[in-house]
Amino acid sequence: MPTYQFKQVDVFTSRIYHGNPVAVVLRANGLATEEMQRIAAWTNLSETTFVLKPTTQGPAYRLRIFSPGHELPFAGHPTIGSCHAVVEAGLVTPVEGRLVQECGAGNLQLRIEGDGPERRIFVEAPEAKFMGEFKGLAQTLSAALGRQIAASPAPTALQNGPNWLFVRLEDESDVASLRPDMAAVAKLSREHSVSGIAAFAFVPGGKFAVHIRCFAPLFGVPEDPVTGSANAALPAYMARHGLLERTGREYVATQATELGRDGRVFVRVLDESGRAEIGGQALTVVEGTIQV
Repeated sequence: MPTYQFKQVDVFTSRIYHGNPVAVVLRANGLATEEMQRIAAWTNLSETTFVLKPTTQGPAYRLRIFSPGHELPFAGHPTIGSCHAVVEAGLVTPVEGRLVQECGAGNLQLRIEGDGPERRIFVEAPEAKFMGEFKGLAQTLSAALGRQIAASPAPTALQNGPNWLFVRLEDESDVASLRPDMAAVAKLSREHSVSGIAAFAFVPGGKFAVHIRCFAPLFGVPEDPVTGSANAALPAYMARHGLLERTGREYVATQATELGRDGRVFVRVLDESGRAEIGGQALTVVEGTIQV
């Protein structure tokens, strides 16, 4: 029975058992797609990744990313957690703090700052593509989330791998008190072809500029602890609606306080369209082998 090196990494945190865990299977070229999907369903984490040899010159490695139900072209915390795992395992060595990852969304630039527990890993996320505004959904979304959403901007869907439907709430306390009806959120997601709902509020005058929560029950993730893809797409939402001045070009988002995970996502806006680099810390919690 083949065995593969395995790590479980907490991402967007410097504290064990916080942030968002990702399962990483290293040197996984011997696995078929069906086996990868079965392993991802078994780990029952929001994502499981498989590190493979790159298919072209330039990238340090290729990454395939699976939720419990399907494969994703890109996701933020799996990208950062997997980079942490391959660097820690000595499979790749960054050159001047940089390397390239091949994935379903293309070749992505990664930047590494520091070393050991203080290491921060950043990825230039794929461009978030505008998928539509849903002006008529405000009351339905409010009912599904258990809290009235803000009157403007209209709920807006953006895709950078996952397709997140962004809704703004007026106050951070509204985000903290959300009690979503997961069946209703899943129904909305199915009917409008989105991965889930990303609900956020601006936080003026504090160490965090944004408080966000993400719900994707349609794909087996009722609430994602810390969501790189949504945090990477949020600046494009803000740019589209003229809200970038609310955060500035560099800020920190907080997520998963309600789950006891206390995640921190560092965001840097790269241009006027809202293309973004996201990053954070990571640490390995489980290390061993997995049998297939």
